[in-house]
This record gives sequence, structure tokens and C-alpha cells, in this order.
Amino acid sequence: ANLLFIEDLQMILDSSKDNEVRKLTLADHNAINDSLHKFRHMIEVVEIVDHHTDENLYTDTCSGTMRNIAFENGKALVASTTTLITEMLLKRTSNPPVSLSTLLLGVILLDSVNLDESIGKVTPRDRDAVSNILTQTDWSNSSLLAYLKPSAGSQLTIDTNQLFSHLERAKYSPEFWKAFDVSRALGYDYKSFHYGTKNSKKRFGISTILMPVNQFMVKEGFLPKTAEFMRSKELTVLGIMLTFYDQTTGDFRRQLALCSSRYRWGVIGDDLIESKMYTYLALKEITSQQLTSDEIDVRIIVYEQGNVVPSRKQIGPMLVEFFASELDFDQDK
Repeated sequence: ANLLFIEDLQMILDSSKDNEVRKLTLADHNAINDSLHKFRHMIEVVEIVDHHTDENLYTDTCSGTMRNIAFENGKALVASTTTLITEMLLKRTSNPPVSLSTLLLGVILLDSVNLDESIGKVTPRDRDAVSNILTQTDWSNSSLLAYLKPSAGSQLTIDTNQLFSHLERAKYSPEFWKAFDVSRALGYDYKSFHYGTKNSKKRFGISTILMPVNQFMVKEGFLPKTAEFMRSKELTVLGIMLTFYDQTTGDFRRQLALCSSRYRWGVIGDDLIESKMYTYLALKEITSQQLTSDEIDVRIIVYEQGNVVPSRKQIGPMLVEFFASELDFDQDK
């Protein structure tokens, strides 16, 4: 088995001279990427490990225990898909290799925000996964010397607070995000949502960006490059979720920007204000921009998200329901 990223698989399928079917396990999503749709006849999804809304795809080739989707009643049952992978690993071994334990531990800590209850993401399964990794791994061979600390007896363990702080600083590094141009930032962590018939091109997408909107919108060519990104993805609406720590107060904050062409402007403005989602997320408009010309037609409205608990896993389905009613779309199964 090989661990593949989307770009790797695209290159393999593009260069393939036969129609050999590749068996895939999808992790942290349960639908193949848009860019792989043209290769659907060469892909067989045989396993899914995920914690997002089940799109009910590939049920003929992936069912039962091979369909591990931890999402019910509009809520993720774990903060991290890595928690599910940890559970699977520890059923196979009681002594996981330190290198793999390090990778799993770091991702669970990041996704659960260091198991912080106040953020509203962590679950007992995430806590159990972290505890089991810490107690079942022989950390004496770890290269993370700066994060080792004594445990019971003569054993060593990982200082999870120190490890999380280091990873979190890297994840939200201003220098990292400032180095991206608009297009790269929008595509870095992007997910699409489909509507209409199976052949319909009606869709919206959500990009997650880890910086404040006032820093993102001043990037060179912000509006025209955003409009071009929407055209390249064939989007009716683009959502941009901006997540960051306030440099003055240290508070965790979220902002939501909605981008559309002129004929959708009412939907992302007045219609949204009257919706249940607007109230639940405690949205408050903070700025807007628009650019209309022969080549470009885009308006962006930015809202402060007062309720910071819902992430894209929750807001995506909320927007699906909202746009389905306001734009009269049916979700594409």
C-alpha cells in the first residue's frame, strides 16, 4: 500500500497507458476530488476513514466496517480523522513505533486544539487516543528531546502542552501565510460542495485561511484573483473561513467571507441576515468589497463569527441547506 496525495495520484493516472483500476482508501474526506472525476473509471474506493458528512458515495464498493465515517446528527464524533486511524492502529499493535506515534499525536493535538473543551471540538475518543498513544509508546527512542519528560517510574512521555505550542505556532505562522499569494492561499485548504444533477456545474466551495481578513484582503490582486479562482472551480459562491488568534488579546477568532457574482449578491447579504444560520453563528458584517467590469464581477461580504465553535465541518452543511433553499438547488449525490 502507498500513501498518496491528490497531486501524486493525478500524475499516476495521467501517465497510465492502461485502464488498470486503482483501489483507494479515502482519509479525511469521503468523496474524490473534483480533479479526479475524469479518472472515475480507473478508481475504486474500497475504504473510507473520515469525520465529515457522509455523501453516500461508493456504497457498492465500500460498506460495513470499511466505511468508518464518524459523523452523526450534524456533528463530528471525533475532532480528528487521526483519532480514527489511531484506534485502528492500536487494535493491531500494543507497541506502536515512536515515529508513527509522534505523527498521530501531533495531528490529534492540532485538530482538537490541545484537547481544549472550550473550543467545542474534542471528544472522549480523542482524549482516549492521546492517552493510549502516550502510554503504549516507548518514547526512550524519540528524537523529540525537547518535549520529553519523566512519567511514572523510570518511563518517559511527551509533554503535550509543549509539543502543541510548537506545532500551533508553525501552523498559524504569519510569515508562512504572508508568503502565499491569493490563489495559493485559497487553494491550500479548499473543499467543494456540489448541487443539482450529477452533470450540473452548480457548486460552491469553502477555503480555510489562517490569518485575519484585513491582512488577506490587502494581498496583491485580491479581488481579481479571487474571481479567477471562482471561475477555475466553476463556483456560484465561494466561502472563505478565516481562523486566527488575536495578536492583542490572544483570543481565538473566526471570520466568514462570502464571495459571489452580481446576481447572487442578495443571497450572501440580505437573505443570509434573515437565516437561522446567521443567528446561530452570531454573524456581524465588518466589511465588504466589490469589483465589476467587463471581465470581473465579484462582491465579497465579510462577517465576524461570534460563535467560534462551529468549524467548516458544521458550516459547510449549514451553507448546503441555506443555498439549497435560497438558490433552489438540490444536493448532488
